[in-house]
Amino acid sequence: MRLLFVIMLLSCLISCTSRDRKVRIVASKGLPSELLLVVDDKIWQSDIADSLKEITQGSVPGLMRHEPYFQTVRISSRHYTQTYTTFHSKLFVHLDGNLKCAMVGVSRDVVAKPQIEVTVSAPNLESLREFLSEKAMYIRGIIDDAQIEMRAAEMRKHYNRDLSQRFASMLGYGLKVPRQIRASKIGKNFVWAGTNLNEKDLNIVLYTLPWDGKDISDTEYFVACRDSVMRENIPGSRPDQWMQTTKIDGSPVLFPNMRDIGEQRVYEVRGLWEMRNGALGGPFVSQTRVDSANSKIIVTEGFVYSPSTDKRDLLRTLEASLRTLYKTDKQK
Repeated sequence: MRLLFVIMLLSCLISCTSRDRKVRIVASKGLPSELLLVVDDKIWQSDIADSLKEITQGSVPGLMRHEPYFQTVRISSRHYTQTYTTFHSKLFVHLDGNLKCAMVGVSRDVVAKPQIEVTVSAPNLESLREFLSEKAMYIRGIIDDAQIEMRAAEMRKHYNRDLSQRFASMLGYGLKVPRQIRASKIGKNFVWAGTNLNEKDLNIVLYTLPWDGKDISDTEYFVACRDSVMRENIPGSRPDQWMQTTKIDGSPVLFPNMRDIGEQRVYEVRGLWEMRNGALGGPFVSQTRVDSANSKIIVTEGFVYSPSTDKRDLLRTLEASLRTLYKTDKQK
């Protein structure tokens, strides 16, 4: 009888502990591109602040004017109270005299979900300065990637199901398309969907090309393929108008990057588009993948037209959609 009581007591404690743990993990808060930067005045009042500003306030590549990576809220550690613990994105920077060298740590879903916490620690200002100089892009990339994944996770729950099914049925590859996108157009191995607005106009395209083993990260090849496909499928109001990649002095305005997204190797390109012989233009982000089993190149692209507004968050919404690409059983 005594043994039974002990077992029941332990079961109750385990159950209560699990239930309390679930209660503590709450929904995270903050605007989509918001970042909480926790750094004390000793660091912030030194020249290291310039490195931190470059990480958080540096320009997003491929936009027509300066827009910072993050909308940053800066506080010191003494002000880090319960109010701030549930922010979805946090960067902590502090000194720890017990350390031998600078380091970075990453934690996820600590007290809220989804959540990313990046902690940079160093024994002194000199080592912190050197570390941030070397790892700035890496640190920024962790946070930026996590924020886009948060958007993608939300996109997988809330999207335009009709359009997503149309993508999948036409090409054998599907995307979770933002709900506000309702119009669509079908071409040869090509699908476009957009909002058809004069401001904050969101557009997504998905198309496939035959793959002959050529390196997909060849920039010249990428531009030639893109401009050919867009000329055929995204015309203007006149015969001499069609979408093309913006060039300055003959060189395309592109920011290419070969990277891993999930378990796939992806050629990601940010750049500017324009309507040939027209006044329209804006930023785009493109992701190219190889389906070697079917000898195909799959290209997904999001582009924005919004001349009077900021475009960072509009483009990130589309980028999140691009990350939801999936393959159906039936290939075209």
